[in-house]
Amino acid sequence: MGDGGSRGLFRYLVADESDDYVAVMDYFIDVLLADATAADIAATLTAGGHRIDRDVAENRCRQLVAWGNLGEAGRDTRVGSIGDYVRATARYRPTVLGGRVHREATALLSSHDGPSEVTRESLARIYDALTHIDAAADTGFAVDPNTLAGHVTGVFVHHNTFTDSIADFYTYLAETSGQPDLSGEDYTEFKLLLLDYIDVITSDLSRYATRICVAVQRLLPHIDDLLTALPDAGLPSGTVTRSPGRTRDEWEQLASWYDEDAGPRQLRDAAATALNRLLTHTRNRTSDAPGFSHRADLLRLASWFSESSDEQAHRLHAATFGAYPSRHLLLGPDEPDPRIGAGTSWWNADPVSVPISLRERGDRSPRGRNARIPDPTADRSLIVAMAEQESDELADAVAELRAANDLHGAQISTPARDVLLDRLAVLLARHQELDGVYRIDDHDLGLTLTAEPGRDTTVHCPDGDLTVHGLILRTSSPLLTPTDAAPTTGVW
Repeated sequence: MGDGGSRGLFRYLVADESDDYVAVMDYFIDVLLADATAADIAATLTAGGHRIDRDVAENRCRQLVAWGNLGEAGRDTRVGSIGDYVRATARYRPTVLGGRVHREATALLSSHDGPSEVTRESLARIYDALTHIDAAADTGFAVDPNTLAGHVTGVFVHHNTFTDSIADFYTYLAETSGQPDLSGEDYTEFKLLLLDYIDVITSDLSRYATRICVAVQRLLPHIDDLLTALPDAGLPSGTVTRSPGRTRDEWEQLASWYDEDAGPRQLRDAAATALNRLLTHTRNRTSDAPGFSHRADLLRLASWFSESSDEQAHRLHAATFGAYPSRHLLLGPDEPDPRIGAGTSWWNADPVSVPISLRERGDRSPRGRNARIPDPTADRSLIVAMAEQESDELADAVAELRAANDLHGAQISTPARDVLLDRLAVLLARHQELDGVYRIDDHDLGLTLTAEPGRDTTVHCPDGDLTVHGLILRTSSPLLTPTDAAPTTGVW
């Protein structure tokens, strides 16, 4: 992790006066292009509730300069003599690495230690961006360089976000499953994460990993042309850290991660390990402690029965087994004699065969090896196939709606009608009164629905007609421009 000098950047977090150091760094991080004197820092921090003297602030700033978190930005003096320069007040500013370390430390200290959500939606965004880059490759990358750079950066930003969230999630899973006394709410949460959430994650990864790997492999022969088509950073060469996706090595590593025997396989192995730990915890919760016997308790109970009168024996039986009145307990197989029933006395009935483990040790635990876990490959393949079929049907319905454009009088299929009703419900939920032109963009589906007051819109379907009164409905593809990120007047 860097050299020894860079490690000094972290010392202020564990120093004895760490509260003062963190407060000083917070002052600089909150302001861009900040340079200030110790007096300015002390006044601002004191006004904010953290009392600190000017001399103390000066000492803290000098120590941060020594560690590399701050640097001197000159001194407050207008006289050119050396004596005036020495007596002048120093001004401080954060260094590049010092500011970066403090931002990362602040984000880490403000986070919680619970499970983090896995950004599964990043997989779809990666594949969409690769689709746009692949389309640009067909034209020799003769497209807007800034748009192309946005797609390249989006691929790697979403990939890093997904892998980081995966690492945090499985780290939490390993920490939770490694607890020997996992029980109660922790056990329930761990079980739900395994049985529900992990299955969704692995299904999404199985759905997109192959597509992403194939798309990147198709782009690798054109990577040099792609990198040449990207715009220049605009900063002096050798002094700038480029955005992700600007080297061939990064693209080759991206393709290798989504290969079937790399990232996806690693996630499946981790899920299988976690499942085995869940089975171990479940077995420990449902079985008695090894070596513990109820034989003495059963013998004591038998002596109480032998010393009791009939009335006391009935009461003892009801209290012991929770059954009243006294009944014949059929612990073994069905009795062959039909005359023996629930009302037959133990004295007159044939003996019931009790397993030796229960008779000798009072232990109901099963003996022998545990059964092997069935291979879920067939079920997983079926689920993936059903998900892909559902996705294809949804894509066909969306394409049908986009092609219709003005929906009045359009002839669409039933799935397309269902998608239209779903999007219309979302739009009406957000805008109770439609007094202008409103639209809702769904970039996941690739569909934009626009509604404005006017004539009725009637849509014809195989199972009937749909009429939306007083609204003109139109569909189109969402615009992939920065202006779509924020609504304009009267438009969502």
